[in-house]
Amino acid sequence: MTLALEIAVIAIAYVMLSVVVQRKASNYARIKQIKVEMNAKMAELKAMGKDATKELMAQKQKEITSLASESMRHQLKATFIILPIFFILFYVALPRMFPGTQPTINVMSFKLTYQTFFIAIAFIGGLLSSMLLAVYEKARSKQQAKSAPQPIQ
Repeated sequence: MTLALEIAVIAIAYVMLSVVVQRKASNYARIKQIKVEMNAKMAELKAMGKDATKELMAQKQKEITSLASESMRHQLKATFIILPIFFILFYVALPRMFPGTQPTINVMSFKLTYQTFFIAIAFIGGLLSSMLLAVYEKARSKQQAKSAPQPIQ
């Protein structure tokens, strides 16, 4: 295998592992629920407008802040697993694959070191996987909404 292909495979494997870890370590259902709750509270806050008292607005903002911090805690769980794996790959595994050398990879007239190429592929792969998962989740939620029993009118 060529150098670029080897590094691309490692980067894509890292992205796939990080997606799996994010789904397993984070409470994804709760994160989605928090988003819905935050949107509802923001709508309430907006609807109150300038007529609300400062105390009431402060209370609503406190609730929103509490939800936001809970969401952040759920999302950070996966980061504490993924980040060490990245550092091990980037600072230990890749240099051992290419000891004593700093090979470059030519990509559209750019010369990238193998480490920069790894980061670029992981970044692009992460963006693509995020977009694909967003499309999948949206389609899945539409399908669930269609299959959910409709209220009788």
